[in-house]
Amino acid sequence: MNQNNCNWPGRVPDDPAHDLIAAYLTLDIQKSPAWADELAQKIDEVQSGKLASWERTGNAYCLCVYPQHVEIEANYAEEPVDIMRIPLTTFAEAARAWQAMIHQRSSGD
Repeated sequence: MNQNNCNWPGRVPDDPAHDLIAAYLTLDIQKSPAWADELAQKIDEVQSGKLASWERTGNAYCLCVYPQHVEIEANYAEEPVDIMRIPLTTFAEAARAWQAMIHQRSSGD
């Protein structure tokens, strides 16, 4: 799976935010059902108010999930970069589509 395989309803090709989401999912969540499930659970917990926020440092990015948005920051950027704020609803749709694809592939359907 690569960034080109990362699609979800509403995915806009060449949109910087959508490309960053795809990069995050493919590089940091990868093909791991456990990591995809954890991500979906934490998104739900933040959206429901059970958690005020949640952070995950991965291989390439640091993700911060807040009630209205997520922030994705490159871990190893050579130059300082602006942190992109992405609406939580957009990120959640992508994460759930990624989770479904991983589970579908792992079950062989």
